[in-house]
Order: sequence, then C-alpha cells, then structure tokens
Amino acid sequence: MAHGFDDYRIFISAPGDLEPDREACRAAISAVNEATAMPAKVLLVSLGLRDNDQITGSRSAVSDNVRWSSYFIQIFQDDWGPRDLFRKVFLLAVECRDDASMPMREVVVCLKDAPQETNAEILAFRRELDGRRDLRVIRYSNVDEIQKALKDVCTGWARALIDARTPAGSAGSTDMA
Repeated sequence: MAHGFDDYRIFISAPGDLEPDREACRAAISAVNEATAMPAKVLLVSLGLRDNDQITGSRSAVSDNVRWSSYFIQIFQDDWGPRDLFRKVFLLAVECRDDASMPMREVVVCLKDAPQETNAEILAFRRELDGRRDLRVIRYSNVDEIQKALKDVCTGWARALIDARTPAGSAGSTDMA
C-alpha cells in the first residue's frame, strides 16, 4: 500500500436515532488507532451509513461494503430501520463471517438498554440478538459505556492484527548484538 499501513474496515450499523452511539463507536476506533494500531502501521477504518435513507437507495453498495469489511459492529435498541434492511445487513455480516473466503473476522452486537420498551416485535428482536451465542453481545445503557466497551474490543482486534504480522520470537526482542 502506498501509505504503508495495513487497513482493516469496520462496518458500523446503527439504525434509528443512535447517532450519538455511532459517534462513540467512531471515537473508540480513533482512540485505538492513535494509541495502538497506527504506531504499528495498522489502521482500523470505520465506515457505515450516515442515515437510514441511504440504505434504501444504495443497498447494493452497502452490501458490498459489508462484504469487504473485516469487522462488523451492530448497534441496536428498538428499530431495524426502513423495511428491516439493517437486519438484513446484520445477517449478511454473520454470513460473511462464517465464509472463510471473506475477510470478515468478527461480528459484535451492542445492545442498548430499553427498559420502557413494550412492543412485542422489538422485544423479540432484542431477545434474538441477546440470545446469540455465535457472536459477542455488549449490553450498555449510555454512550460512555459503549465507547469504553468498544475501545476494549477494538484494542483486542488491533493487537491480534499486529501479533499476526509479527514473526514468532521477534516480538519484544531486546538483543543488542
């Protein structure tokens, strides 16, 4: 690569009114890039949609971006967006993760507390996500909690990527010969 960094895409899916949560996620990724990834020439690149309307007009491009991503973060509280398209994007990410020929390494769900929710369909979506055993589910109540949790997750990803590039035995070598 011309810039000398190995880059890894993180697709952030956040339907509904979760813009502050999405921004907390981007802030966590930026902090990890600065502290851990970039000094080792690794770059975690966040991407996703700015608003719900983009998913209906650019569904093919959205799906391609998910397919090309290494990681996927699904933020959910009470809405799968227009025509449940964010749910379809989430299921595509899981499918990509399960396909060894795709770059997707992990799918994480961030499930925001919704103690006042009574809609049976939304409660079923939440139970479905919370009950998944094939991915990491992070429960949170505010943006500070999601940012801290995702900073830990992304730090783990960055360290794993760095370690995978480092030849065995050379990490931390202090030989002065």
